Amino acid sequence: MMLKQKRRFTDEQIASANSVNILDYARNSGYELKKMSRNSFKIPKYGGLYIHSNGEKWYWFTRDKGGGVIQFVMEMEQKTWVEAVKQLLGLLNEIVKCEPDNKVVEEEKGELILPEKNSTYNHMIAYLIKTRKIDKDIVYDFIKQKKIYENKYRSCVFIGYDKEGIPRYASYRSTNTQGKTYRGDVENSDKSFPFGIIGKSDTVNVFESPIDLMSYLSMIKLYNINNFKNHCISLGGVADIALERYLKEHQTISNIVICLDNDKAGDLGSKRINEKFNDQYVINRHVPKGKDFNEDLTKLVDIVDLRLKNNNEIEEEICL
Repeated sequence: MMLKQKRRFTDEQIASANSVNILDYARNSGYELKKMSRNSFKIPKYGGLYIHSNGEKWYWFTRDKGGGVIQFVMEMEQKTWVEAVKQLLGLLNEIVKCEPDNKVVEEEKGELILPEKNSTYNHMIAYLIKTRKIDKDIVYDFIKQKKIYENKYRSCVFIGYDKEGIPRYASYRSTNTQGKTYRGDVENSDKSFPFGIIGKSDTVNVFESPIDLMSYLSMIKLYNINNFKNHCISLGGVADIALERYLKEHQTISNIVICLDNDKAGDLGSKRINEKFNDQYVINRHVPKGKDFNEDLTKLVDIVDLRLKNNNEIEEEICL
């Protein structure tokens, strides 16, 4: 007797995911849209990637690929079909559904309300320092700057501010080390305001996540590099909307160091940044040895700890 397998999504959920407008999704994800005709928009520098003006279908001429919004997310963000549907279902409240006479209009965001703080930061601190191996002083420095805190669900909250010091962007990441992890952006976040640190040099280092940024700073400290004064920002993914704003607000920057993940999404994001900004900035890419800089950091800390342990054991033998 065959057991009926439980479906991951209902027909209604799949229909809802498919109803997300591709133009709205692309704009909310930071892609540049250029109107080419009454019936089409183009994402520049993507080798003939066109989206129909009704937002229901797309076609990429150089790759001979196309389809609906699910296929668009799969191709642009290197996601599986299941991951793409989950992504779209999670954004239904933020992205407009397809309408016959849809116009690409920037939606006004409501007020950003930061998640309620927990009575203790112990779970966040333990997660960042013990699990992620981020340097203790760096963690506490970000806490003092009110750029990270723990919410009532014991998750890490990372904040991006505007020039006036007003929070405009916030993302969260669960601190559990087992089971399902939760991450995302707080409602009404503006991804153009990045989490990061303002530097004193003419260079900005660009990361996908706050944890990668903090990991990179920790590695700089481990290698005893004392003159690192670069700007560092997190994009909250691979879309370059935060970088674009940051460069406009810090016009002394002339160099970009791309520090995105060592995977397909990171490669795609790096390529897009290079194509978009290489006529105005000197661009280099620092590729992590592992998937990302937190993976590199954890391996480096383990090596350092092992060497310290071995040295201590040698010293004890000498004393004996």
